[in-house]
Amino acid sequence: MAVNLKNFTDEQLLVFLKENNELAFDEIYNRYWATLFSQAYKRLGNKETTEELLQDLFTKLWVNRHQITLTSTLSAYLAVSIKYLVLNQVAKEAVRTRFAVAQKQVQVTHNNLTEETIISQELEGLVAQEVAKLAPKCKSVFVLSRFNQYSNKEIAQELNISEKTVENQITKAIKLLRTGLKESLTSVIILLSSLV
Repeated sequence: MAVNLKNFTDEQLLVFLKENNELAFDEIYNRYWATLFSQAYKRLGNKETTEELLQDLFTKLWVNRHQITLTSTLSAYLAVSIKYLVLNQVAKEAVRTRFAVAQKQVQVTHNNLTEETIISQELEGLVAQEVAKLAPKCKSVFVLSRFNQYSNKEIAQELNISEKTVENQITKAIKLLRTGLKESLTSVIILLSSLV
């Protein structure tokens, strides 16, 4: 006989979840899906993308259920998780948009230089790959700073971290990108790091 878990606390549901209880997972899903969807949709404005991120979030919740250790509440854990998924999505879109614009500018300025267009496309791909390799917090800070033009103060407020942490994460990101892109692409990173 199925047990109704609607009256159980989040803490109890998490215990059941770690015991592979699919009903507990279903209850967590039903309890938080609408709130998380609303939170993500406000930032993304795209229903399909938002649904994909939620699917990703709940898939990871099930797959990693035995490793979950909460420092606060389950609702806070889920809210932070979707926030980072949204920021990663925004980062991907920002990289694509920024380099698409840069590529168009190159084509307008050098409309007959096919080689430069190819190089621009290759650089776009390489930079996007290196940005994607950054740790979640580092990537979020770097993208908000360099691609979304947020100030350090705005980033600190958005991610609930100190401005000093923001500065450290930007420095770390630039260092990792320089290393990842090697000597031939150092000029690209210098350009990115000069943006304010």
